[in-house]
Amino acid sequence: MDITNNSEHEFTSIKEILDSKGIYTGLTMGSSMEPLIHQQKDNIIVVKTSERLKKYDIPVYLTKNGKYVMHRVIEVFDDHYIIVGDNLLTREYITDDMITGKLVGFYKNGKKYIDLEKNKAYILYSKIWVALLPVRPLFLFVRRALGWIKRHIFKRGN
Repeated sequence: MDITNNSEHEFTSIKEILDSKGIYTGLTMGSSMEPLIHQQKDNIIVVKTSERLKKYDIPVYLTKNGKYVMHRVIEVFDDHYIIVGDNLLTREYITDDMITGKLVGFYKNGKKYIDLEKNKAYILYSKIWVALLPVRPLFLFVRRALGWIKRHIFKRGN
């Protein structure tokens, strides 16, 4: 999931905002963290962190091509992390020097605040979602097939 820079204009990057203020809020672009976070609907809260990440954390990191991305940690190693978006299958490898911050919460549809460290439903979701990673291809196929059917079959009846 890409992160858009909707904060104060005096800064040129999310990293600058986090380095200066310690916190960033904004909307996201992309569907890689669905069904948890939806683009341009859910307002994220990211904080600067100096601690090592843990399994299930969601870092905001800067790719080599200068794009901010947010995906979930599924494995932690001494020198890197393996991460994957909730709506993706591809594993990525990132290092601590790529990480600019960590997602600590978000406002669902701009209304209900979800605290990622305290919300029991979210904690359960993240553990189940990571555990289901081996069968995620089947789940995503079924979800996309149902979406196709809804768009193409039921559309004709209107």
